[in-house]
Amino acid sequence: MDDRDAPRLGQQRVRSLADAAFEAIEEMIVTRRLAPGAMVSESELATELSMGRTPVREALARLEWIGFVEVHPRRGVQVSGVDVIRHLELLEVRRPLEASMVRHVVERATPENLEDIQRWARALIEAAAERSRDSYFQVKRKLHEVEVRAAHNHVLSQTMSNLHAQSRRFWFTYEPTGSFLEAAEHHGAIVDRIVNRDAEAAVAAVESLFAFLERLTKRALDRRPIF
Repeated sequence: MDDRDAPRLGQQRVRSLADAAFEAIEEMIVTRRLAPGAMVSESELATELSMGRTPVREALARLEWIGFVEVHPRRGVQVSGVDVIRHLELLEVRRPLEASMVRHVVERATPENLEDIQRWARALIEAAAERSRDSYFQVKRKLHEVEVRAAHNHVLSQTMSNLHAQSRRFWFTYEPTGSFLEAAEHHGAIVDRIVNRDAEAAVAAVESLFAFLERLTKRALDRRPIF
């Protein structure tokens, strides 16, 4: 290995650790192991995750950017609240992007992509039927990831990853298990139309899903968080 490669490899390792730290801390916040209002410490998180403070600091900066934490000078890092109105705004942004995504998936998905999407859609139905909150949201995350990957658009992948993370946090807090199966069926309808390479029908299924999500979000205005 050329000595000039060492700094570049070191930077890649830091980025890889930062990605791992981001995913781990994001999951803690989504599942409310780190509840809204909690103060978090770089050093404590680094110890818990068995890594240095640099990747944890980078992960927290990314989490601040998507609204999961707030950095207060001299006080530390605080987990932000979950806001219903903000989620309605998020749905407005997600809706056209999801429609664009399914069009790209219909056009560009490989047979392997479609197999992955179908497999995770079936898994989501199974998790919804079991009413397992942890399993349901873990599977939904995987379904979103394979769908976005199948669009083969790096910018869209990065954008949707952040939006899906924010949505997942909201739904983990507010979605009743009784709604899991209906939501999973909406996702399944989208997948069926993608597999049939029918872009217009897939977009129509996205619109149906988002009408359902909007109704479910508005109901959350009238009730307290589940956790």
